[in-house]
Amino acid sequence: MQAFLLRIDRLSAWSGKAISWIILLSTFLISYDILMRYLSKPLGDFIHAIWFTYSYSYDMSYYLYAILFMIGGAYTLSRAQHVRGDMFYRSWPIKVQGAVDLALYLFAFWPAIIALISVGAQWAGYSWSIHERSFTSGAAPPIYPLKTVIPIAAALMGVQGVAETLRAWIAFRTGEWPPRLMDVEETETILARQSEV
Repeated sequence: MQAFLLRIDRLSAWSGKAISWIILLSTFLISYDILMRYLSKPLGDFIHAIWFTYSYSYDMSYYLYAILFMIGGAYTLSRAQHVRGDMFYRSWPIKVQGAVDLALYLFAFWPAIIALISVGAQWAGYSWSIHERSFTSGAAPPIYPLKTVIPIAAALMGVQGVAETLRAWIAFRTGEWPPRLMDVEETETILARQSEV
């Protein structure tokens, strides 16, 4: 069972790390846009000939940011780093934590994931069929690739959700959390450990 859980964690880690390269692309696009705006006054028409429009740059950064957060959701879930109201949760016994997590996965997470996959696929299909475009700017870039990411991201979250549901079940039954891949650590945890020394 542990090997299965870690295999799912590795898939989520791969997808999260692969998509993280979007940060560099987004940084480049935004920096390029800012540079071109500053150079447009002294260099005039020459810059306008090679400069993406501001609205195109804005839309691209918006799309890349959305893709990063959607696809990165499974990675974040695999590291138990999603925001939670753990003011009380962390003081509860592990069996209670497991029971609460299991109930939340069964009655909140899974209905939401199923809805995101099914409705997201319908939205994406419809968007492709009409070649939907964004009307947030004059560039009107296609929005159907972005809508396609919704069911893909939900499916990745669903795969990781299988592992997390099983982890909650194991914690509820045994009183111990199964290990997970950890390649990041919260600053709070690091500071707490340093203050103990």
